Amino acid sequence: MKKVTISVASKDYTITLEDAFAEAFLRDMELFLGKKKGLDTKELLSAFVQKSYDFYAQECQMQALVPKIEQVLREG
Repeated sequence: MKKVTISVASKDYTITLEDAFAEAFLRDMELFLGKKKGLDTKELLSAFVQKSYDFYAQECQMQALVPKIEQVLREG
């Protein structure tokens, strides 16, 4: 487990994440933050909406693949 500290609206929050996820999370935060050290409330909301949309888009893609996979399995 790895402890990660995030600054939101000038307040620090420490969270504990599984090691592999912590690395991915920190990469995402670095892409989002750039050189900044923390987020304001609007940026946090924007990041949450973007991640939610990314998840939604992935879900749609997976649902579109299900019929294709089922067809391949029936033909195989």
